[in-house]
Amino acid sequence: MKRKITFLVVAVLCLQTLLAQNKTIRGTIVDSFSEPIIGASAHVKGTYTGTISDLNGNYTLENVPEDAIITFSYIGMIPQEIAVKGKNVINVQLKDDVQKLEEVVVIGYGSAKAKDLTSPITVVKGEALLSTPASSPMAAMQGKVAGVNVTNSGTPGEGPKVAIRGKGSFSNSSPLYVVDGMFYDDINFLNSNDIQDMSVLKDASAAAIYGVRAANGVVIITTKKGQRNQKAKITYNGYIGVQKATNVLEMANSQEYSTMLLEANYDAYVSTMKASIDKFGGDYSDPDFHNWKFDSDTDWYKELLRSALITNHSLGISGGTEKSTYSVGMSYLYQDGVMDVENNYKRLNFRAALDYEATNWLKVGFNGVFSNSTQVLPQNKAWQQAFNAPGIYPVYDPANDNTFPDKYASPDAVGFTANFYNPVATANYYDSQNENYQVLTNFYAQFQLLPEKLNFRTSYSYDYSAIRGREYIAPYYVSSWQQQAVSELTKKDTNYYNYIWDNILTYNNQWGKHNFGAMLGYSMRQQQYRYMWGKANNVPEGKDEWLYLSQGNAEGVTLGDDGYCYRGQSYFTRLSYDYAGKYLLTFTMRADGSSKYQEHWGYFPSVGAAWVISEEDFMKDQKFFDYLKLRASWGRLGNDHVAASDGFASITTGNSASGVFGNSTFPGYQNTTYFSYLKWELVDETNVGLNFSTFKNRLNVDLDYFYRLTKRAVISPRLPFSNDVLAGNYGKILNSGFDLSLNWNDNIGRDFKYNLGVNLSYLKNKVKDLGGLSSIKGGKTINMVGKEMNSYYGYKVVGVYQTLEECAEDPIAVANKLVPGDFKYEDVNGDNVIDGDDRQVLGSYIPNFTYGINLGLNWKNLDFELTTYGQTGGQIYNRKRALRYAQSNYNFDKAQYENRWTGPGSTNSHPSAAALVKGWNVSDQRVNSYFVESADFFRIQNITLGYSLRNIKMGNYTLPGIRFSLTADRPFTTFKANSFTPELSDAEGWDTEVYPLTSTYSFGIQIDSLCDIVCFGVGPAIICYCIGMRGPIGMVILMFYVLAGLIRLAWFNVTEECRQKETDEKRACYQGLPITSMAIILPLVVVFRPLLGKEFMVALHAAVLVVGLLFITDFKLRKPKNATLVVLVVIVAAAVLKILHVCQ
Repeated sequence: MKRKITFLVVAVLCLQTLLAQNKTIRGTIVDSFSEPIIGASAHVKGTYTGTISDLNGNYTLENVPEDAIITFSYIGMIPQEIAVKGKNVINVQLKDDVQKLEEVVVIGYGSAKAKDLTSPITVVKGEALLSTPASSPMAAMQGKVAGVNVTNSGTPGEGPKVAIRGKGSFSNSSPLYVVDGMFYDDINFLNSNDIQDMSVLKDASAAAIYGVRAANGVVIITTKKGQRNQKAKITYNGYIGVQKATNVLEMANSQEYSTMLLEANYDAYVSTMKASIDKFGGDYSDPDFHNWKFDSDTDWYKELLRSALITNHSLGISGGTEKSTYSVGMSYLYQDGVMDVENNYKRLNFRAALDYEATNWLKVGFNGVFSNSTQVLPQNKAWQQAFNAPGIYPVYDPANDNTFPDKYASPDAVGFTANFYNPVATANYYDSQNENYQVLTNFYAQFQLLPEKLNFRTSYSYDYSAIRGREYIAPYYVSSWQQQAVSELTKKDTNYYNYIWDNILTYNNQWGKHNFGAMLGYSMRQQQYRYMWGKANNVPEGKDEWLYLSQGNAEGVTLGDDGYCYRGQSYFTRLSYDYAGKYLLTFTMRADGSSKYQEHWGYFPSVGAAWVISEEDFMKDQKFFDYLKLRASWGRLGNDHVAASDGFASITTGNSASGVFGNSTFPGYQNTTYFSYLKWELVDETNVGLNFSTFKNRLNVDLDYFYRLTKRAVISPRLPFSNDVLAGNYGKILNSGFDLSLNWNDNIGRDFKYNLGVNLSYLKNKVKDLGGLSSIKGGKTINMVGKEMNSYYGYKVVGVYQTLEECAEDPIAVANKLVPGDFKYEDVNGDNVIDGDDRQVLGSYIPNFTYGINLGLNWKNLDFELTTYGQTGGQIYNRKRALRYAQSNYNFDKAQYENRWTGPGSTNSHPSAAALVKGWNVSDQRVNSYFVESADFFRIQNITLGYSLRNIKMGNYTLPGIRFSLTADRPFTTFKANSFTPELSDAEGWDTEVYPLTSTYSFGIQIDSLCDIVCFGVGPAIICYCIGMRGPIGMVILMFYVLAGLIRLAWFNVTEECRQKETDEKRACYQGLPITSMAIILPLVVVFRPLLGKEFMVALHAAVLVVGLLFITDFKLRKPKNATLVVLVVIVAAAVLKILHVCQ
C-alpha cells in the first residue's frame, strides 16, 4: 500500500512539474519603426502550436513548454527565433528582408530559401499582378522579370506570347506552366487573384528537373492557400475600367488617296474618283485634281473602333485552425472588345484549397480551380480590309437595293472589283464564339516518416478542358465578291484529359555546419486529346437553339475526327549540400520516358554550384558588400512540344521509276510517301551569375550570363526534286546573352518608402546548323546559318533615284526602265543585275534588348507605382503595305502620302506615288527593306495611385482595411513603325489583321475582411452590374451604394456601442435602413422586371440609389416582429425561385 501511495505522490508531483513547465506567452510584434505588424506569425518550433498577431500587433500563445523556441515571421521580413527560457512576455521587432534571402522559393518538386539557390529563379508575388487590368496573369509580367519577353494581344480573352531567354525552337518556344503540380501550355484560364506567387525558372539547372517539358523555361504557379490559426477572413478585390485603342494608324483621306493615284497614273484611275463624286457627292470641276472634293470620306478605322469596358470582381474567404487551413474564392471577369461589334470575353472562376493535419505524421489536402469562360471572337480580317479600303465610298448606302440584310455600301459603286470590301460589313457578318470549361484538381497525402527530416508525398493532379467552338455565317450580300449565298455553320468540339501522379521522398538533415538534402521521385502522366468537327449549310438563323448541324442540309454535312494519347513516366532526383552557408552544391537528374517518339527514353542532368563570398573571413572587414554570391550551373533540357513522328514510308519500282544514265535506262526506286522520324529537341545551357547587395542592403544586383544551345531542332526542308517538305531534327539554335536586375529600396523617415527597379536583358539569337543546308525558306521568312531565326529575306533599298540623268547612268535602271522616284537596290555581287543573288537578310522579329524600369513610392496611406517597358533590335514586316502587290489601287497610310518622293532632293527613303503601283517597288516576289520596319518601342506600362484606410477605429469598432486605386495601363507608347503596335502575336512578325492594343483606365477597390459589406454591399453591386448597370451613371450609383453601406456599418456599430453603455434594453427600431434590407429589395425589383419592361433599368438604378441614401439617412424604422419576418422570408424565397425559373 505504501508503494502505491508513494507512486501516486510521485506521479502527481511529476504531473505538476510537467504542467508547471507549460506557460502562456504574450507579446507584441512590431516593424523597424515600432509600428504593429498585423498578421505576423508566432509559431512554436517543432509543434503545430501557433497564432498570428492582431490589429495592434499583439499575440498570445498558450501551453508553451519552458524549453520551447518560438519562431516569429512575416512576409518580406527576416524571421527570428527566440528561446522562452522563463519569459512570459516576448516582444519582437522584425526587420525588412531587403535581400530576401530568407524568402521561401518554390522550385521543381519542392521549395528552398533564396539564399540556398545555385540558379537564377525570380519570384513574382500575386499582389504584383493585380495592378494590371488584363484577362491573363502573364500579361502583367511584362517588364517585371529580366529575360522574360511578353508580347500582348488586344483581342479580348487572348493570352500573351511568352518567351524566356529567346526562342530555341522553330515550332514552339512557349514555357511550361506548372499550376499546383499540373502541366499547362498557358494559364489564360486563371484569374490574377487566384495566384499566391509565381516562380520563373530561367536556366537549365533549375528547370532540368522537369525534363522533356522544360526546354523553353518553366513558370511555377502556386494558387492561394489559407493560414493556420486565423479566423475567417473575407476579402474583395475589384476594378472597373474603360479601354481605348492606342496609336490608331492614320490613313490617307479621300482627297489624299485621289492625289496619290492620279499622280501615279491619271488615265487609269480618274474614272474611279469621278464615280465616287458622282455617286456620293463632291466636286471635280477644278482642272487641278489636287483640289477635288469628296463628300464620302470614310475613316474605316474610326468606324470599326469604340471605347470598351473591362471589369473584374473577386471574393475570397480564407482562414485556418491549429491543424487545418482553407481558402475558397470566386472571380468574375468581363472584357469587351474595342472593335465596334459583339466581341468580348467572360470568365467565371471558382477555386478551393484545403489542408488538414490528420495526425502528427499525416497531412492531406486538396486544391481545385474551376473555370467557365465564353469568348466571342472578332473577325480580324476587317482590320486589313480597313487598311486597304479607301474612304471614297461610305459605310452605308440607302439607295443600294441589292444589299441585305443591311444597306451597306458596295465597293462596286465606284467601279472597284475583287479585293475590295466593306470592312464594317465584314466585322458584323461574323458570328464565332468558344465556350471553355476547365477543371483542375489536385489531391495529396504527405507522410512524416522522420520529424523534420524525412517525408513522403504522393499527389494526383487531373485536368479536364473542353472547348466548344461555333462559327455561323448567315446569308448576306454586299457585292458579288462579298456575299454568303447560303448560311454555313461550323462546330468544333475539343477535349483534353490529362493526369499526373507524382510520388516524392524528401530527406533533409543538418549536423554541425553541414546541410544535406535529397529528393527522389517517380511520376506517371498521360495527355489525351480528342477533336471532332462538323460543317453544314442552310442552317436557319434567328435563335441559338437552331444552330445545330442537324438543322442544315443533310447531304452537305462534312465531319472530321482526330486525336492522340501520349503516356510517360519519369524518375528524378535532386541532391543539395552546403557547408556553413558558404559553399553550395546542387545536382539533379531526370530520366523521362515517352510514347510520343520512337526513341522512348531521355536523360537530363544538371549541376549547380555557388560560393557566398561575403561569408568568408577575409570579407569581414570590408564595408562595400553586404552580401556577395557567385554561382555557376549547367544543365540539359528536352522539348517534346514538337510534332510526333508522322506518316509512313513507301516506294515504287519499275519503269515508272527508272532513270537515264548515259544512253541507257535503268529501273530504280522512287519514294512516294515519307516518314518523319522525330526525336525531342535538346537544350544545353551554361549559366554564370553574380548576386550582391551593397549600401546597407539598399541596392541588390543580379547579373547572369547564359549560353543556351538547342540541338536536334525540328525543321522541315524541301525534299530533292519535290515540292514536299519533311520534318526532321536537323537544326541547331544558339541563344546567348545576359540578364541584369537592379533594385534599390530605402526609407526617408518612418512615413516615406521608395523603391526603384531596373530589368535589362540582352539576347543574341543565331541559327548554327541546318543539317548541312545553308538555308531553309519558309512561307514567310528564311532560316539561314549564321543569322537570326525567322529572318526577312529580300532586297535592301539603298536609296531612291532622283533624276533622269542618274537613271540613265545606272545600267540597272536602264535595264528595268526605272524613273526618278523608284527604289534603288543594293547590288550585292556587283554584276549590275538585280536578281536572286542580291537578296539578303533584312532583319528578324526577335528583339536584341528588352528593359523595364519600375518605381514605387509609399507615403503614409498613399502609394504610387510606375512601370515602363521597352525593346530594341527587332523588326516587323509591314504586310499591310506590302499587300499592294495584289491591288495597286488600295488605300495608303498617311505617312506614305506625306513622305512620298515629289522631286529631286525631296526624300531618299520613300518612293513616289507612281512607284508604289509598279512591280519593281511592290511585289510579292520582290520583298524589300522598305516594308521591314523597326519594332523598337518604349511604353509607360502602368501608373497606379492608391490610398489605403487602415486600422481606423470608431469607438471599439475597427473599420476594415480599404484601398482605393486609380490605374492607367499602357497610357503611352511611342514607336516608329507604321502600325497599331509593334507587338505582334504572329511568331514571325507579320503585321496584318492585328487587333489593336488598348490603354485601360480603371478604378479599383480592395476590402479586407468584412462579411456584411461584402455580402450586402459588394455582392448586390456585382449582381446589379451583371443585370445591366454598366453605364457611367450606373457605375457611379453602385460605387456610392457600396460606400454608403460601409458608412452605415461603421455608424451603426458606434451608435450601438454608445447606446449599450446607457441601457441594456433591446433596440425597438433600426436607426436608418439596415444594410441587410438589400437582400429583400433586390429580388423583389427583379421579379417585377416583366411588368416594368423597358423601364426596369430605370427602376433598378433608382432602387439602388434610394437604398444607398437611406443607409446614411438618420431616421427610425421599427423592427419587424417574428411573424412579419417569416412573411418576408417567404416572399423573398418565392422571388428567388421565380428568378431561377426564369433564368432556366
